[in-house]
Amino acid sequence: MLAFLAWPLATLPLRPLLLVIGGITAAILLLRWPWLIWPGLALALPVTSGLKFGPASATDLILLVALALWFADGVRRRTLKLRGSILTALLLLYVGVLYLSLLGAINLGEATVEMVKWLEVIVVLVLVRAMLPAIHASWLVVALLVAGVSQAVWGIYQFIFQIGPAWFIILGRFMRASGSFHQPNPYAGYLGLSLPVAVSLMLWAWRCLLTGQGKRRQALLWLVFTSLSTGVIGAGLLASWSRGGWLGGLTGVGLVVVLRSRLAALSSAVVILLVLCALLLGSFKPDVIPAPLIARLQDIPAYFGLTDIVNQPVNDDNFAVIERLAHWVAAVRMWEKAPWLGVGPGNYATVYPSVRLPLWEEPLGHAHNIYLNVLAETGLVGLGAYLLLWISAAIWVWRHFQQAAQRQASWHAAVALGVLGVISHVSVHNIFDNLFVQGIYLQMGLWLALLSIGFTVWPRASLAPADERPSPTVI
Repeated sequence: MLAFLAWPLATLPLRPLLLVIGGITAAILLLRWPWLIWPGLALALPVTSGLKFGPASATDLILLVALALWFADGVRRRTLKLRGSILTALLLLYVGVLYLSLLGAINLGEATVEMVKWLEVIVVLVLVRAMLPAIHASWLVVALLVAGVSQAVWGIYQFIFQIGPAWFIILGRFMRASGSFHQPNPYAGYLGLSLPVAVSLMLWAWRCLLTGQGKRRQALLWLVFTSLSTGVIGAGLLASWSRGGWLGGLTGVGLVVVLRSRLAALSSAVVILLVLCALLLGSFKPDVIPAPLIARLQDIPAYFGLTDIVNQPVNDDNFAVIERLAHWVAAVRMWEKAPWLGVGPGNYATVYPSVRLPLWEEPLGHAHNIYLNVLAETGLVGLGAYLLLWISAAIWVWRHFQQAAQRQASWHAAVALGVLGVISHVSVHNIFDNLFVQGIYLQMGLWLALLSIGFTVWPRASLAPADERPSPTVI
């Protein structure tokens, strides 16, 4: 037996050997603690979603493994049951609308991919709830934040050392950060879906230390971790040079700060009132804001039709704005072709050549506005289902926040408030883009699934037996 084990150690190259050892170790851990698949997925999501094997990605394969682990563990324990929620029901409704819209799609392959994407979100919601014990919720939170920090560090490195294509160069000496997403906007979106939770947990840890609530040592560890996460992820978001990401981040973090407590809400209202008074009195000095940031943000009114930029000559300064507006116009034209059920999920790029404006031949994959994109692809019915889903999700998360606060589950309440900030970020950023690409939709699913696995006052982070998992009920 020892000779059999020694043979690969002596003959295999180092890299394949490490992969084999790592794979065996991961398999042993997952067989013992199947719920570890979810923190592992959270850590790997930005990278595995970009690794393609034909039509599938490495993330799709990980989800299949998670399904197999749930089934095997359930058979062993005789608990093959799943629990649903209002969100799973609304997601199923949205998938049903996508199916109806698919019947009129030209490109059935792209339509199927779009449907599978949202079915995977449902899988994440129900399997995380069934597999992850409430006492280990912190593992998933830490994994999601660590993944955000790693992407931010990667992006900051790209920003400083000019790692990327020439057209990402800004200010003559830096490079727009894009991480493993290869584009700054989805990269900024990914970071923005972690930043509000980091800020919320940081504020919670500060409060615990200042008021003496809970375990001081544990609060200190969370404070150090979330403070570093907030600083690094915030810097990575800034390095993306994404206007949509900045606005989304400001909205998400601002919501967390304002809703943290009544005192915070009152203080924020006073600050806003003072700023408005300063603006009205003309005493606000715009030169306190760095000129490059002002230049980056000054085109935002054009997106809302407040300037006649579409009819202006195209140049390097307005190219990005006009290009995006041209795709918005194309989305509206698509909707006019099929107002109720749209042209088919995922079919924006397929139909684009028939509705595009002159000079703008490249479809870019989507309309760079999720609301117009959904309207074009699934019509008024699809947009209604989409809005119902996310408005209901926000209400659902808000109720979790209130319930956790009433039960004195302060850590869980902080996570819930952070997830509400995440929904705010994606809602605002999606006005300028479509963030549901390269696994980001599964990141949303993981954050939402966290809130459905139980309440905790203080999180635990031990490899406890899976028997501690709460007994599930049938959907």
